[in-house]
Amino acid sequence: MSELVEAMWIEKYRPKELKDLVLPKQYKTDFERIIKRCALQNLLFSGPPGGGKTTLARVLCSKHGVLFNRKDNLLLVNGSTRKTRSIGYVDTVIEPFLKYPPAQDKYKVVFIDEADKLTTDAFDSLRGIIEKYHVAYGRFIFTCNYISKIPGPLQSRFTPYVFQQLPKEFVLNYCKNILDTESIKYEDKDINFIINQLYPDVRSIVNIMQKCSWEGILKINKDLIITHEKTVTSGVVEIISLIEKSKDSSIGKVVNSIIEILSKHDLEFSNIYTTLFFNSKIPAPAKIIVNKYSNSHQNCLVPHMHFMAMTFEIIKALQSYRKAVVGK
Repeated sequence: MSELVEAMWIEKYRPKELKDLVLPKQYKTDFERIIKRCALQNLLFSGPPGGGKTTLARVLCSKHGVLFNRKDNLLLVNGSTRKTRSIGYVDTVIEPFLKYPPAQDKYKVVFIDEADKLTTDAFDSLRGIIEKYHVAYGRFIFTCNYISKIPGPLQSRFTPYVFQQLPKEFVLNYCKNILDTESIKYEDKDINFIINQLYPDVRSIVNIMQKCSWEGILKINKDLIITHEKTVTSGVVEIISLIEKSKDSSIGKVVNSIIEILSKHDLEFSNIYTTLFFNSKIPAPAKIIVNKYSNSHQNCLVPHMHFMAMTFEIIKALQSYRKAVVGK
């Protein structure tokens, strides 16, 4: 593999400037104004994965945005880790970071990715810190999938923007551009297979595409691409489809296949919940149940049993709904 291929494509080809991002016209106008005037507010970006929330936040926190001295004036936080999501991190890292004025820049920025994973105590502590430092130079950027998990009193201190998933056509062209630039030979069917399996997770799409590009040729490895999370997600979608078609006798086989995967592998359940919630094939009654189990997942005793409880509740709810509507 060449040195170009060995580089991390996801970082190498991440859009670096606002003009390279796919955004609604009004959003682009707003952020152009923010950058031109260096007038950053507290920003709350919400929406499903793959919408460009994190990339936009990174652009704003760069020399192409409002920060030239990122080293001293940017605190990047992954809100989903056990260490960073608690009040302890807020009090011992975030507030001390803000105590000293920015060097060379107008602002100090705390960028919390996946902010909806923070604990209640952490949110409570942040309210006071935001109030304390916003008047002078402290700014916060939150990204999240579920805006409902950000407390209302905290939301009121931010300017909100809702993001949609990037169009598949854009993702396809983006991937082709990477492969062409890296001089990788490919077939359209192989790129489409990767995208169809992993969309809208652009990071995973690009990472897998890189892993499958050896000796200047894209050679897909289906075992690498079709993850256990994807199989479980597809299984739940299939169960819902069977219920809608009144093929209840076939549900047991799919349920057993899901149970087998859950019993043999450690899965990233948060990704499964998120994918299911934003899947257009999941009806509203099922999404309500997915949201409920996603909210309580971190406090459950046995994750895979918790997930199966959700699956059985979805089955029961949709069968009852079908019976009430069509009498079957």
